[in-house]
Amino acid sequence: MVQYFEEINNWVEKNKDEIASTLSELIKIKTENLPPKGNEKPGQEYLYNFTSKFIDSKNLDLFEIEQIEGLREHPQFFPTMAGMVKEYEDRPDLVAKLPGKKGDRSLLFSGHMDTMPAGKEDWEVFSDPVSGKIKDGKMYGRGSLDMKSGTLSGFYALKCIHDLGIELKGDLYAESVVDEENGGVNGTIAARLRNPDIDFAILSEPTGLVAGIETIGGSDWIAKVAEEGPGGIGTDIELINPIYKLARVARALEKYDKEELPKEKPPKTYRSDMKLRLLTYQFASGGQTYLESGAVPKEGHIYFWLETFAYMKEGEIREKFKNFMEKELKGIKGKMPEFGTVIRFMKGHRTDTSHPAMVSIRNAYKDLGLKYEQRGLGLAMDAYGFKEASNTDVVVIGPKGANPHGTDEYVEMDSVYNLIKMMALAAVDYCG
Repeated sequence: MVQYFEEINNWVEKNKDEIASTLSELIKIKTENLPPKGNEKPGQEYLYNFTSKFIDSKNLDLFEIEQIEGLREHPQFFPTMAGMVKEYEDRPDLVAKLPGKKGDRSLLFSGHMDTMPAGKEDWEVFSDPVSGKIKDGKMYGRGSLDMKSGTLSGFYALKCIHDLGIELKGDLYAESVVDEENGGVNGTIAARLRNPDIDFAILSEPTGLVAGIETIGGSDWIAKVAEEGPGGIGTDIELINPIYKLARVARALEKYDKEELPKEKPPKTYRSDMKLRLLTYQFASGGQTYLESGAVPKEGHIYFWLETFAYMKEGEIREKFKNFMEKELKGIKGKMPEFGTVIRFMKGHRTDTSHPAMVSIRNAYKDLGLKYEQRGLGLAMDAYGFKEASNTDVVVIGPKGANPHGTDEYVEMDSVYNLIKMMALAAVDYCG
């Protein structure tokens, strides 16, 4: 059994109400990613003030990511989204450090502060989309699952070890980064460049407490049609309608999803029935309401998300997709649709499962009586950025819940408490 098991377990049990209250308050603070900007700062300041009560200010680093030398020059920095230049003023990363005594193996708990917007749909369980209220053991609100609960868990694991007076040999970190949603990742890249030599990290994206040892990649794409001519309803000219062309593109996208992607064999870390997806998000041409109609439009677009496995290379993916679409759209009248990505190409990540930190994590699960399961995740995230921009390997382990990015998003609080226990136990075992 990991040393200090009883102390850590009892500390979390005694502090459940405080943990829930702190998470609720954090959820109530809107920290939406709103490209080209984001309003993460109030959440980061709240977390800074919380952490400053037990971590000395010299070990708290609240920094503007643009301050990081070489950030914009780094090959993984992506400056735009859908053509908009991203802005990072007043969007700081936060890193807390619990220094070790001997500089032994170091561990990081990583999460992001930004959330997707709450949306316009009505929420049913609690009408307020940032209520932070609990019903049947589930806390509701935008960002409750993705991923304020996981982010806060890392900071509470630090607090647990601090309050218990446990002196580790190696350094222990917790961080909250900005701009992860919408394929951001630039906040993660900045944090890696800031602390490039941390040995291992637990990224607490929601996994249902499964150890995610592989993630998928992907990107958001646009299919764009722009026709020549005046549009309108003229009777003396031929009107080439982009809607018909987009409809043919939509059918080709469906075929790629149903027939081509299933040919990509999933790695062994995934279930055998795991299938990559092409998700069509938006089909737009000629406006959205009746009052905007009344004429043949001149242009239109389709936005879609295309997934990839970690073993797939960006150049080969682009070429294969382009060739498929050219074949499917052969003979199309007028100009060919234009295809391109609107965000960065996100790579997949593979964890080195032989890393000593993974042994410590498995030990923590065993001591807590939790079933340990490791497998690939059908999620794209910033995990790949760790090895791309630092020497830090990473595994993805986060709480249980449902509806991330959707209405009635919630996190199961028992899974949050177990996550904190696991993090603290793994830190004691791994950092020494």
